[in-house]
Amino acid sequence: MSQGMINNRSLEKDFTVASPEEFVKRFKGTRVINKVLIANNGIAAVKCMRSIRRWSYEMFKFERSIRFVVMVTPEDLKANAEYIKMADHYVPVPGGANNNNYANVELILDIALRCQVQVRI
Repeated sequence: MSQGMINNRSLEKDFTVASPEEFVKRFKGTRVINKVLIANNGIAAVKCMRSIRRWSYEMFKFERSIRFVVMVTPEDLKANAEYIKMADHYVPVPGGANNNNYANVELILDIALRCQVQVRI
């Protein structure tokens, strides 16, 4: 048997689930994650969303099983940043230095609570 066939077989999952809720139930978890806050911008946000969407498609055959809320500064909007287009919802935040937005823990937690996300990245 070739090495390629061994690797392909080891990557195949031996179960099927249709949703995050079913996934959590099958593996006896306690928390379903349906919505994630991305408290970052640029390529980091894009890579995060792409990775989770790829996993979601591989797991559930639907890449939008997990929804994304992103924080957006006026500068990001003006630049028409890619991560904004990828998001399901965005929340405007103050521009300028990171301590006004992406590094502002109180702001991040406030947005997370208002948007009812289960995870903050």
